[in-house]
Amino acid sequence: MKTNWKKFTVLALGVLTAAALLGGCGSDNKAAGSAADGKTVVKTVISGTEAPLSWVDEKGEKHGYEYDVLLEVNKRLKNYRLDIQAVPPETEDVMMESGDAKVATGGYFKNAQREQNFLLPESPIGASSLMVYVTKGNETKYKNLEELLKDGKKIVPLTANGGAFRIITEWNKKHGNILPEIPVQSGVSVAERIKSIKEGQYDAYIIPNNLGVEDLAAKQGVTLVALPEPIKVNATYVLVNKKEDKLAGEINEALKSLRDDGTLAKISTKWYKDDLLKLLK
Repeated sequence: MKTNWKKFTVLALGVLTAAALLGGCGSDNKAAGSAADGKTVVKTVISGTEAPLSWVDEKGEKHGYEYDVLLEVNKRLKNYRLDIQAVPPETEDVMMESGDAKVATGGYFKNAQREQNFLLPESPIGASSLMVYVTKGNETKYKNLEELLKDGKKIVPLTANGGAFRIITEWNKKHGNILPEIPVQSGVSVAERIKSIKEGQYDAYIIPNNLGVEDLAAKQGVTLVALPEPIKVNATYVLVNKKEDKLAGEINEALKSLRDDGTLAKISTKWYKDDLLKLLK
């Protein structure tokens, strides 16, 4: 999904301060104070703004697919208890890079940089397809991204160095560099990107299918529909601090058991009306 690993500066420290303030509101304080059960409490961060993946409502309560999965993981960990805190997505990166947080979820794809910086338990937490979304009616004109671009249509700029950007960069090379230059723009919300399609500035939006873009578009009075062919199907993973081998092992076992007994499928169906992990079969 997203990633933009930066060297730490005074600005990053400011972000951490903001994270502490937001994290305090979005933290599972009950878990944080439960060391009496003998388990090690682990600061765990989730996105506070990416429904239905995970988010915090106006009352400060956490919701979403990954949040529900982590609650189930907590029930199956033998030696640890996850203190789940909701923070802005960009703050997750800073907290994990600094070691302030030990575990993070956020629709993370596996890539070389993440595998170098973190432990990724083998069992995925979920799955997503990177899709091309267009306004209703256009999904019958094109099967895939290649057809759309060859017809001269424009895609909404991607987040520089984000997961989608990396995938499209690889895709573009394999398709003869149909895009002479991949458009990028950082600091733009999903809502703003949808608005740019609504206003006719762009024709298509490339985004994973587990972020609820259809519902967000509907709130703006826009009906977005995915083209039939996904660009790429990805498993999504939990990130764990590089030094926490035992913790990563327990999370892996918990996720495996949740998938084997159908719990992940039930949670996925709750939030996405389908078992997204079927995409991995």
